[in-house]
Amino acid sequence: MDLCLRPVVHRDFQRKFLFSIPNLIHHTDIPPQVLPFFFVMVNLFNGIVRPYKDYPVFWKYWMYYVNPVTWWLRGVISSVFPSVDIECASKEATHFDPPPGSTCQQYAGNFVSNIAGVGYLVNPDATEDCQYCPFANGTEYMHTLNVHDGDKWRCFGIFLAFVIINWALVYFFIYTVRVRGWSFGMGYLFGGVGVMIEGVKKVFSKKSEKEQN
Repeated sequence: MDLCLRPVVHRDFQRKFLFSIPNLIHHTDIPPQVLPFFFVMVNLFNGIVRPYKDYPVFWKYWMYYVNPVTWWLRGVISSVFPSVDIECASKEATHFDPPPGSTCQQYAGNFVSNIAGVGYLVNPDATEDCQYCPFANGTEYMHTLNVHDGDKWRCFGIFLAFVIINWALVYFFIYTVRVRGWSFGMGYLFGGVGVMIEGVKKVFSKKSEKEQN
């Protein structure tokens, strides 16, 4: 049931997110420039494109958690991955040879069970060309993405909160910006940016005129 609800909620979030930014900004040419930045940020800092453990500290402890896509993906992954068994192909496994007279299990069994704690030996009874697969199932892999077994409904609830807030922001900005005419300082901000851009254009246009003369 939750896998049926998640796409519906996610699509609703996308629509309302697209509506909230244009309603905040009066200038019609600004939202198309701003929205790609938001989409890049939410997709880059969701812990999947780049694993959570690899993030710089500055991004790890705030951008990852305020990103709604983080909670969406964690909920979906924790719903699907635990039921997946992983079988490594030969080229995906780590190959090594045990000492003479030992099997793969005798040589590396303790490492797999007690040190690595994940993965399995593909051929535990072999006496040469041992193969170690780093993950035995989807649960072991999703832990590397900072996704845990109990994330399914918890993350869905957090993402649903983002959706509700998004709904509220859409109507808030429609009323305050479109009806009441409030700008929240955006007019001054983008007006100043426009003045700076025009100033830069004038400088370069004068240089080009001098070169032509």
